Amino acid sequence: MKRLKTAGLFLFTAIAFTACKNTEFKTSPNGLKYKIIGSNGKDSSKDGTVLKMQMTVRVSGHKDTVLADTYGKLPFYTGIRPFPPGQPIYDPAEVFKYLKKGDSLIAIVYIDSAIKKGMLPETQMPPYFKKGDRITSTYKVLEIFSSDSLARADYQAEIEKVQKNEEVALEKSGEKAKQTAVVENYLKTKNISAVKTPLGAFVKVENPGSGAPVADKKFVTVKYTGKKVLNDSTFEGPNSFTTQIGVGGAIRGFEDGLRQFKQGGKGVVYIPGFLAYGKTPPPGSPFKEYEPLYFEIEIANVSDSMPAPQISVPPPPAKKGNKK
Repeated sequence: MKRLKTAGLFLFTAIAFTACKNTEFKTSPNGLKYKIIGSNGKDSSKDGTVLKMQMTVRVSGHKDTVLADTYGKLPFYTGIRPFPPGQPIYDPAEVFKYLKKGDSLIAIVYIDSAIKKGMLPETQMPPYFKKGDRITSTYKVLEIFSSDSLARADYQAEIEKVQKNEEVALEKSGEKAKQTAVVENYLKTKNISAVKTPLGAFVKVENPGSGAPVADKKFVTVKYTGKKVLNDSTFEGPNSFTTQIGVGGAIRGFEDGLRQFKQGGKGVVYIPGFLAYGKTPPPGSPFKEYEPLYFEIEIANVSDSMPAPQISVPPPPAKKGNKK
């Protein structure tokens, strides 16, 4: 992965250097400077299609800062949609509709222009932006999907690939065993008997359930309370939600734990950090990198389709008796 990332940055540097020396940049109707390096690809983007791309975004000027680099990580997916008439835009997305499979795009956004166009209020600029800077973005189109469903399936496959690569790296470094040991030591200290799942989570089964089994493609409604292993503090719940198993709707360890139950089942799922939110917890979440978690769960429903939302309808007002 490290080699791929370095290759991505090298590619960015090479393309950006060429771009700065190249006089063939075009200007979009909204003032964006861009250059498309064609590949003679046949598949073209259009409204309704989804682009899968590698991307590097860098700020240059008072100091150089890499804002994004997808090489060796999850590719960037974006849908092609028409912009509403009159909507101001000063963004590479304006020219995505011109791309074909295999094309590369270099797009330059000038901070001064973004401020002038009202797209970036000067008083709200992050510290890594200064007047006079420019944001250079490079893209490489890997695939163009004709529908959102095809793109979502590919996105899920890419997530699984990234997770597998990350897990292999953790295993080689010994970090996977360390994270598993944290949960095992917790269970031993608390004298909790739990069974290890195929992926490496641990499940305490209080009641296995007697209804339909939790399995891939099934829609499962689960009641839960989420807690942290290291201090037993509650971070969410009690709560409930419905998810489809096997499509990435929940963290891997949680789903693998649910698979050990049937409808009506109840228990606790203990999850090592690599099967929870991993190295990159959601922004603003209360989780640290590779933080182990556990969930007290109850399987409320298992079905083949998304259950209809339950709407609470108040009873009609009681009729008043006739006055005498």
